[in-house]
Amino acid sequence: MTIAVTAVQDLDGFVEASNSYGKQRVLDMGCKHTSITKIIMGGEAAGLVGVSFEWESVDAAIAGSNAVNSDSQLMQMMGDCGVSVVRRSVLEILAEFGETRPTSGFGTAVYMSGNISAEGMDTAWGHMQAGANGLQLNRAIANGIAPWTGLVVSFADSVDDLLGAAVNAWADTSMQARNSMNDVKPLGRVINEIVA
Repeated sequence: MTIAVTAVQDLDGFVEASNSYGKQRVLDMGCKHTSITKIIMGGEAAGLVGVSFEWESVDAAIAGSNAVNSDSQLMQMMGDCGVSVVRRSVLEILAEFGETRPTSGFGTAVYMSGNISAEGMDTAWGHMQAGANGLQLNRAIANGIAPWTGLVVSFADSVDDLLGAAVNAWADTSMQARNSMNDVKPLGRVINEIVA
């Protein structure tokens, strides 16, 4: 998965263009799924827009990113909407539970450090499904010079319900032991609204 964190001056125009032709264009380039989320809470990241693209492999992600950046209509649209890329990362999807490709609602992304593995994620989902519709664990492949090595993404209709379930997941003693063994620590969280 590639995630481009962007600043967007005309988000409504960007979403409209994505829905009318942009999303299909990137799917035709080999992308398996794409979505747009607005970061609504998250410190200095608030107001930025995340655009995610799922690919078959890292080679496909590189080829797809090159194809997007070579498409004159997409580049014109991004220019018209005032889209500028702040950072771009590529991640490996390690585990998924429930609905991880929603078209509406909210998501949270918890940035993690340490040795990220899918071990124990079924236990986490056992708690999270009480308040979340989906859960995804990603390991960073190339994220620049940054302290985070993984990203836990959860999707829900209610952020309050999601956070309530997350408290129970973090409090689970087996999860705590596994995180301690792998030196896994949360570094920060952003809350997103899924807009396309």
